[in-house]
Amino acid sequence: MTDWDRATDECVEHLRALIRIPSVNPPGSSDGAAGRDSVGGETASATYCAEVLASAGIPAEVLESVPGRGSCFARLPATVNDPDPPLILLSHVDVVPVDREAWQRDPFGGELVDGVVWGRGAVDMKDMVAMELSVMLALKRAGGQRRRDVILAAVADEEAGGAYGAAHWVAHRPDLFRGADGRPAAAALNEVGGYSMTIGGRRVYTIQVAEKGIVWTRMRASGTPGHGSMPHADNPAIKLAESVSLLAGAPTPARLTPITRDFLVALGLDRVVAALDRGDEAVALAALEAGVDDPVVRRSLAAMLRDTVTPTVIHVGKKMNVIPGSGDAEVDIRTLPGTNQEALLSRLQDMVGDRATLESVMTLAPVEAPVDTEIVRLMTAALLAAEPGCAVAPMMITPGTDAKSLATLGIPTYGFAPLRLDPETPFLSLFHGHDERVPVSAIRFGLPVLHEVVSRFVEASAD
Repeated sequence: MTDWDRATDECVEHLRALIRIPSVNPPGSSDGAAGRDSVGGETASATYCAEVLASAGIPAEVLESVPGRGSCFARLPATVNDPDPPLILLSHVDVVPVDREAWQRDPFGGELVDGVVWGRGAVDMKDMVAMELSVMLALKRAGGQRRRDVILAAVADEEAGGAYGAAHWVAHRPDLFRGADGRPAAAALNEVGGYSMTIGGRRVYTIQVAEKGIVWTRMRASGTPGHGSMPHADNPAIKLAESVSLLAGAPTPARLTPITRDFLVALGLDRVVAALDRGDEAVALAALEAGVDDPVVRRSLAAMLRDTVTPTVIHVGKKMNVIPGSGDAEVDIRTLPGTNQEALLSRLQDMVGDRATLESVMTLAPVEAPVDTEIVRLMTAALLAAEPGCAVAPMMITPGTDAKSLATLGIPTYGFAPLRLDPETPFLSLFHGHDERVPVSAIRFGLPVLHEVVSRFVEASAD
C-alpha cells in the first residue's frame, strides 16, 4: 500500500464520519434530516474538523455566527520571512435536506458499499472537506518550508447564501482570510470544478473560474377573498399560475461568454459555438443534443448560454373552499456575467404586468477569476501529469458558491475538487439529488492531485 493509498483510506473515513453528522440547512428540521435532529449539525461538523486538525498539531478554532452554526478555521503558517499572501482551502459543512423514502440507503449512514461512499454531502461537498483536511494533514506531516500561510475554512450556511457562514465572517472577521500583514489571500480552492466530463469519448477536466449571478425573487399576488363555490377573476391563485407560466415559458436570448465559448470548444462542441455565432439557437441546441448524451450535462451546458428564470415555490390558499386574498411564489434567477440584473428584473415585471409584483430578496453578482495565473497553471499541470493525454478547460458554473463572499475581499476563488469519474457516473445529477454518492476511486485519483497543486503553490524555493 502506497502513502497515497493510506491517505485516501484516511480521507474516506473522514468523509464517512462527516456524512454521519446531519448538518442540514436549514437546521432543526427532523424531516430534512431523515428523522434526525439537525440542530447544531454545522457546529458538530466544524468541531469534527477542528479535532482532526488539533490531533495532528494544527491549531484550529470553531466560530459560531449564531449558536449551532459553526465554522472551522485553521492555519498552517508560512515558514519564511516576508511571506506571500495565503492560500485558502475553502469548503462548506452544511448540506441540503433529504427525502428519506426516495433513497436506496440511509442518507446519513456514510455507508461504504462496493467502493462507493453513500450519503448526503458525498458530492456536495463533504468529500472536498475531507480532501482538504487530508491535504492539511499531509502538509503538516511533510514539514518543509512554506512561502504562504495555508488557511482551511470549512464554513456553515453555503446552501442558503452564506449569511451565517462565509458572508458573515468576511464581513466581521476579514482577518481570517488574510495574511499577518493584512493582505488578502492570493487565491482560494473551492468546490465543483476539477471533476472530469466525458463527451464524445473524450475526458475533459474542468477548472471552475466563474459562476453566474443570483437574483432570488419573491412574486406576490393579491386579490379578493371569497367562497370557492362562487369563482371570480380576481383570484391570486390564478394570477400566480399565469405569472409563473409566463416567466417559465419566456426564453432569454443565448449569449456566449468567452469562458463558455472556450469550454464548449474544449468539449468538442464546435458546432454549437458556430451556430450561436450565426445567431441560430435552434441549430445550436440541436447540435448540443447530438453531441452530449447525458441529459443533465446538456441542461448544465444549456444554462451556461443564457440567463435562466426558474419558478421553484408557490404558496397560495389554505382551504379547499376558500378563494385566498393573497399568495406568493419564489423564483430562482441566474444571470450571466455582463447581465444588468436590475434591468432583467424590470423586464420580468413588465412581462407579468399587474398580475403580481416582483421583488428581489437576495441579489449576488456573477464572479470571474483570472485564468492566466500561477495556480491555474499548476492545476492544469497536475491533471495532465496524473492523466497524460486528457484535456483541461476552465469553465463557468451555473450554481453559486461562497466564492461570491470571498470576491468582496478581492480573493479569486477557483473550483477544484479533482475527481476522475467514469462516463456512466451521474455526477451532476447527484448535487442536491437522491442517492448522493462518490466512488472511492475518484478520491484516490483526486487527493494527490489536489495536494500537488497546494504544495507547489505554497512551497518555498530552495536558495
